Amino acid sequence: MTRRELVLKKLHSLSDKEQEYAVSELTRFVMKKLRKGSKFDRTLSGAHSEKNLGDEAVTFYVSKTLEALYKPDGWDWKFEERSLAEQLIRIAKKFISDEVSKYRKLRDKADGDPYHSFVPKDANDLFDLLDTSENDDEISVVLDRIYLIAKECTADDDNLHYFTLRYLDGADFKTIASEMELHIEQIYVLRKKLVRRLESHKDEFKL
Repeated sequence: MTRRELVLKKLHSLSDKEQEYAVSELTRFVMKKLRKGSKFDRTLSGAHSEKNLGDEAVTFYVSKTLEALYKPDGWDWKFEERSLAEQLIRIAKKFISDEVSKYRKLRDKADGDPYHSFVPKDANDLFDLLDTSENDDEISVVLDRIYLIAKECTADDDNLHYFTLRYLDGADFKTIASEMELHIEQIYVLRKKLVRRLESHKDEFKL
């Protein structure tokens, strides 16, 4: 018997109650990971939005995860080491991370929106740099820390620092470009530079 046949046999041997519990835990994890319904709901825009995924985010990730494990050529479940819920959560983490990477690559290739502005509640680019708590109060503290680090880590570059201050104040790209007397494409470059610098400091964001 192949490994895949063993996994499928194990899956089919589980009771309905066991499978329902695992799916419930998976759903709860996805909702917490995406901060669904919270002040910092990551499904409102960006990688996890319905516009990008083609479906409501929780439904999308739960369905994709279950399909990945149960289909004939699906993921290996190391049932000797972890529970069904633990395996499903591992798969969902991978899909969520992959979707963020894919979205960022596509966005970076795009021409961009000249009216784009930084909105704290939709600051998914910055939140995707770290895996922080789902607690709204802690996220607010982390966001404040990101603001401070962003200002500090750009102080050596006048253009980048000015862009960062105005970006964090909520100014749109068109306004910043006009103020700095730069082309909009140069503003996109500054934004990418800011994100790269923040990535190098992401360990400092954690509580």
